[in-house]
Amino acid sequence: MKHLLLFISFMTSFISFSAQSDYYMRQARSYQREAEYYTKQAQEYDKEASFYNRQAQRFLREAEHYSKREKYDQVRDCQRRAKYALDKVESYNRKADNARDKARSIMRKAENALQNAKK
Repeated sequence: MKHLLLFISFMTSFISFSAQSDYYMRQARSYQREAEYYTKQAQEYDKEASFYNRQAQRFLREAEHYSKREKYDQVRDCQRRAKYALDKVESYNRKADNARDKARSIMRKAENALQNAKK
C-alpha cells in the first residue's frame, strides 16, 4: 500500500511537471509565431518606406526639371509632394522600428518560456 501511494504521488508530480513543461513549450511557440508576425510587419513597413523614398526622389528630380524651365509653381508643387513622401518615409521607418522592437521583446518572452520548460 505504501509503495502504491508513493508511486501515485510520484506519477502525479511527474504529470504535473510534464503538463507545466508542455504549457511553457506551447507558450514559447505562440510567442515565436507572434514575433514572426511583427518581423514580417516590419519588413512590409520597410518596403513602404522604400517606395515613398523612391517617390520623393522622383518628385525632386521633377522639381529640378521644372526649375530649369523656370516653372516655379510646378517646382513648388513637386517639392510639396516630395516633403509629403519623405514624411511618409519617416512614419514607416518609425513603424518598422517599433515592430522590430516588439518582435525582439516577444522573442525574449519566448526564450524565457523555453528556459522554464527545461526546468
